[in-house]
Amino acid sequence: MSAGETPLVSVITVVFNGKRFLEETIASVQAQTHPRVEHWLIDGGSTDGTVEIIRRHEANLAGWISEPDQGIADAFNKGVARARGDYILFLNADDALARPAALADLVAAAQARGWPDVVYGDITLHEPDTGALMYRVSEPYSRARMLDGNVLTHPSMLMHRRYFEKFGHFDISYRVCMDYELFLRGIPALGAVHVDAVITRMRSGGLSVRQRAWVVDEVIRALRQHGYIGAAGALRLRLRYGARRWMRKLLEAAGLYGAFNALRFRRT
Repeated sequence: MSAGETPLVSVITVVFNGKRFLEETIASVQAQTHPRVEHWLIDGGSTDGTVEIIRRHEANLAGWISEPDQGIADAFNKGVARARGDYILFLNADDALARPAALADLVAAAQARGWPDVVYGDITLHEPDTGALMYRVSEPYSRARMLDGNVLTHPSMLMHRRYFEKFGHFDISYRVCMDYELFLRGIPALGAVHVDAVITRMRSGGLSVRQRAWVVDEVIRALRQHGYIGAAGALRLRLRYGARRWMRKLLEAAGLYGAFNALRFRRT
């Protein structure tokens, strides 16, 4: 793309029985001020009324499907296969773009940096039921932290389509950390541009939170798969994750976990 071009951004939302928050997700995409946005809905065969919500909004969608899949990674891949955008963002069905200018801010940063493969911003994490703000996650890119198990937040990230052309699509054998494994294929070499702005509102309690054992196993598996750690490094990470898990339980019991994360991530 040349400096003056306006890229098309494809937003991909995968959903399964997610009618509770889906309309908020759709509305947040429709509110974007960036002039070229398309939204794809990839439903896994919902039975809770999700499909009826999608049909109500299909005039504002680039397209949608509803069919069984082999998991989140498979659904992501179906979206990538349909997306026509220069950049792609994966927005979960219980999350929302935080501001009408969210995509415009990411695109402006990408343009200023010569259209990098990966540009991402901050997220705010919210209580799933009340919507109350818990904390903001703002982390400038660090290769060392990524290779130490730190997973960037894909719902606040634009990925250029050439990234998928270079490194392939999501590995469907991963149930939770398919994004991290895909990142490890290219981001350590390419880097990533961080935008100090809130892009996405996320609700706490997603699959990666509910299935922490899966996260640990898959992060370690991905690092070993790409040759970044061996057996000793895997053991070190397991011990560290175990210590974190117990520390979290102690902080939650004391009612201090939210305050801890507000300090850990730069909350503003």
